[in-house]
Amino acid sequence: MMANARRKQQLAVGLLFGLWLPCCLAQTTPSPAATSATPSPQPQSERLKFRLVGYPRKHNEGRIEIFYKGEWGTICDDDFSLANANVLCRQLGFVSATGWTHSAKYGKGQGKIWLDNVQCNGGEKSIDSCKSRGWGNSDCTHDEDAGVVCKDERIPGFVDSNIID
Repeated sequence: MMANARRKQQLAVGLLFGLWLPCCLAQTTPSPAATSATPSPQPQSERLKFRLVGYPRKHNEGRIEIFYKGEWGTICDDDFSLANANVLCRQLGFVSATGWTHSAKYGKGQGKIWLDNVQCNGGEKSIDSCKSRGWGNSDCTHDEDAGVVCKDERIPGFVDSNIID
């Protein structure tokens, strides 16, 4: 009888540590992958603005710049993709992107590099819903500023204050 009770106690302790210990370790030691690419949350009160700038370019292409926290800045081309460009072109009021550029094709920006290692699926409503290193966290220089080429077709009824020179 005592041996049976002891076995039950050992089983209970084994289950407790088997379930509890991995849970605690997972909470206190996140993997590097979990911390390196996180969504870029933004307060609802802070509204992003976008513009296309640089030279030479047409009205539907250029270096993409974002107005965030009172300052214009750029996006680094690391991990940039057509999916990212699609999200940005829609935010500018275009239906989609036809391409994107790297290595500051439209010239080097100035000021902050707001986003780096941006990874969108393509269906996001805003670039701040995509994964990135976070706002203002970049290891890039303006030699790596990204640009977008948007399809020259506007979203019907699109009304916004984005700047398209």
